[in-house]
Amino acid sequence: MLRIGRIVACVFFAATSAQAQELAGTFEQLRVLVKAGDALTVAGTAGQPVRGKLVNLSSSSLILNVSGTNHEFQKVDVNTITKRGSDSLKNGALIGMAVGGSLAAVGIALTVAEGGADAALFVGAALVYSGIGAGIGAGIDALIEGQRVIYANPGSPRARLSVAPVLRGPRKGVLVSLRLTR
Repeated sequence: MLRIGRIVACVFFAATSAQAQELAGTFEQLRVLVKAGDALTVAGTAGQPVRGKLVNLSSSSLILNVSGTNHEFQKVDVNTITKRGSDSLKNGALIGMAVGGSLAAVGIALTVAEGGADAALFVGAALVYSGIGAGIGAGIDALIEGQRVIYANPGSPRARLSVAPVLRGPRKGVLVSLRLTR
């Protein structure tokens, strides 16, 4: 019983890393993601983020209409640009599938350990609950809408977060690391 609990803990705390999706690195690439009239938030190298509607985008600058006044931003003065949009359904479906399948695996593994079920039931239940979890995860992601970074200046810092279990020797725990790169 304790062995199964350890296996489940390892599955849930398996080393993963979170990384941002690929972003536009030039204003030319950004043209594919935006059109005139889109609401954008520009975080520049100096000052607070500015929110407005896109008026014009060239290869070296963009113009936002902020409360009736046009503001021009040169490419070198822009760190990031965000746009309101929906979250990808893929990550929610994958997370839901992992949670549903893991819960089924734990329940059936405990039943099998007590001699009350066979392996075919294990596989079938894991598949069914994985599908249910995937549907629930995708549904939750469909409801999430927020700011997405669509442009990042190649010179601005990027972050990478890693989480991994520590199960060797007398020490047990979780190793969390954050790496900033330019």
